[in-house]
Amino acid sequence: MKKIVVLALLISSFSFAQDKIKLARKIDQRRTMSLGFSASEPSAFELTAEKKNLFKNFFGYNSSNILKLGYGRAVSGLHGGKHIGTGILLSSGSRTFLKKESWKEFYYQNSLEFGYIRFKDENYTGTYKYISFFNPELGYKWQVSKELSIDSSMGCLWKIEWRGTEDVDNNSFSSLVPRVGIKVGYSFKIK
Repeated sequence: MKKIVVLALLISSFSFAQDKIKLARKIDQRRTMSLGFSASEPSAFELTAEKKNLFKNFFGYNSSNILKLGYGRAVSGLHGGKHIGTGILLSSGSRTFLKKESWKEFYYQNSLEFGYIRFKDENYTGTYKYISFFNPELGYKWQVSKELSIDSSMGCLWKIEWRGTEDVDNNSFSSLVPRVGIKVGYSFKIK
């Protein structure tokens, strides 16, 4: 299973490779670390790392690579109660800014996401796992200062689910869910 997840993450990072023909203007090599929350199924508290690409994409827009690690939480209403499961979410993808020569304002991003949620309740136990290749988001990044940014986004998540274990039935979860999120980021220079 670990080999499949690692292979899927590697494939996603290569699939978002950029066209190296057009160089971006001299950019300030800063990395951004963000803490945020996304409301969806599952909802998550996320730590996001963003790295600017030196090269523009095929259409001449600036882009960056995204890596997210999240603490996920899902709710199931089966077996006469509200059951809460927790787990991890891993995501890797690319963000493209829609204003030329800009690293802020409107952007589009897509990523490969893997989710693992474990339910441990007296009447409800099991695991819920999924992978998503289609996870588009449209967002807006406010650059409050050189170091601080606020980032809001909305989109959807289409999940390919593994068969649930024990009491977990995939029919209690939707395959296509909306997603909204907000993040606060801090940018720093790499020496």
